[in-house]
Formats: sequence, structure tokens, C-alpha cells
Amino acid sequence: MGRILDSKDWINAVSRVFQVIRDQMKDTWPSIPTSLSTQSNPDRVSIENRYRFRRYTDRPTETLGESGLGGIAKECGLVKSAFRPSDDATTLPYLIPANAQLSVQLLKLSQHIRDYMKEADQVPLHHEIALFAEQTGETIKAAIEKYGIVNHPLFGQVYAYEVDCFGSHIIMDDANLPSLLSLPVLGFVKKEDRIYQNTRRLVLSDWNPWYFKGSFIQGIGGPHTGENMVWPMSMLMQIQTSNNESEIRQVIDMIKRIAKRTNSLMCESIDVNHPDKYTRPWFSWANGLAGQTIIDLIERFNYF
Repeated sequence: MGRILDSKDWINAVSRVFQVIRDQMKDTWPSIPTSLSTQSNPDRVSIENRYRFRRYTDRPTETLGESGLGGIAKECGLVKSAFRPSDDATTLPYLIPANAQLSVQLLKLSQHIRDYMKEADQVPLHHEIALFAEQTGETIKAAIEKYGIVNHPLFGQVYAYEVDCFGSHIIMDDANLPSLLSLPVLGFVKKEDRIYQNTRRLVLSDWNPWYFKGSFIQGIGGPHTGENMVWPMSMLMQIQTSNNESEIRQVIDMIKRIAKRTNSLMCESIDVNHPDKYTRPWFSWANGLAGQTIIDLIERFNYF
């Protein structure tokens, strides 16, 4: 680890990542212009520090609105995401599962660096990196607790999927990771956490607009593949976040049914009623998660 932490390339790369995080924590409005000069144009020209993405498409999830800025956000301690892990554009810019994952990893990074600093010659930049990671990780965590938890009329306090910190929020979950379902696996909460359990019950029900139930299987999908298409990835995460053996066995049975249709591999998504309709029979991400789930089951229930 020391060879990596002492590397100038690593320090420069982390510093650039931290700058992106700082930029994406700012208000959408206003943008503070900065200036830049190049060899071909020595006169300093004004540039903006906002991320934009635009392209021609007939699907709104494939581009960003507001001239490529995407959803409008108010600064609140969270970090904006232009796109979800599914590659679909976010509707509201603060994606709660992504912020939870970032918070956990920043706090881990801070601890790793501090542990290393106890054993090695201290480098001033190490201290700066550890301090930023710790402070930002805690800031994001506090902002999730303040802005990412909302009251649902049936399930009580739950985590929203996306917020804008103006007061708007979206209730849903997507199969792709990080997801609300995966929060304990990310290390953000314990499985037994009350708000997480409320959220889990919601996203595994028809109160989640991307939860589908059919004659073959049931589970969470997403806008990327549309109506009735469930991702085995979500079912594997359901197993990893459950301590209920009956629920686990039920989901394992569905996973086996899928595997029989896809040459023993995990596909990207599959129709809940028509198992011959599926996408990407070779989906490596889901297969890797399947292996992880098997290890998890062996460790928790050695008879599986």
C-alpha cells in the first residue's frame, strides 16, 4: 500500500478526483466562471466549472436537460450525479445510493491513510488527503440523513432514490448497483437499521415503480430495459441483504429458473412472464455478483 500512497501519480489523481467532488457539490446556479490560457490562445478565456452532456436521442434518459446541465440542484453537502449506474440520466441530481457509497469509501480512504502515516514518514499531502476524505465523507453522510430520508404514507421513514435539496425527491429503486437495496452491502447501514428495513420493504413491493411480478419471477428492474424486465442482479442483492431463510430460498429458486434458461449464466435482464425474452446472456457484472452471493451464503449458512 505504501508504494501506492507515496506515488506522485496517485496523489495527483486523487487530488483531481477531489476537485471533481468539490465541483459537483456546488449549486447548479450560479456558475462561477474561471479562466484558462493555452499555447494556441495565450489570451485567457472564460470557461465554466459545470459538467454538461448533450446528444441527439429520442430517449430522455440518454441525454441531460437544461442545455446539458441535467436536474437543477441546491448545494446541501451531497454530490451530484449526471447519470445512474444503469447509464440512464438522473431525474434529480443527488443520487442517494451513489452518495452513500462515496461517503463510505472516503471514510475508508481517510482511515487507510492515517494508519499508513503512523508507520511511515509523514507527507503533508497525505494529511490533506486524509482530512478532506474524512470531512467530506462525514458531510455527505450527514446530508443523506438530513435530505435523503423522507416520510412515506405507508412505509414511514425511507431513503429516497434521488433528491435535489430544494425539497423534491423520487421514490424508487433501480437494480443496478449502487442501489437503495444494496446500502448494507455498501457498508452505509446495518441490515437491521429501521429506516433501511422500511426502504427495503418499499423497493421490493409494487410501491417501487420498477418492481415487477409475473408468472416466472419477480424483482427489480429499471428504465434502462423497461416494463416487466427484472435484473437478476437485484435478486442476488435481495439475497445478500436478507437474514430470512425462507425469503432466501424463494429467491434462489428463481435464480435457478433463470440459469436454466440462460445456459447457467446470469443475464442482464429477463421478462417476468416470458423467460425466453432476456438481454445479455453473458452479463459479467451479474455473474460476478452471483459468485459473491454464493460466498456470502456459504459464510452465513454453511449448508447452502
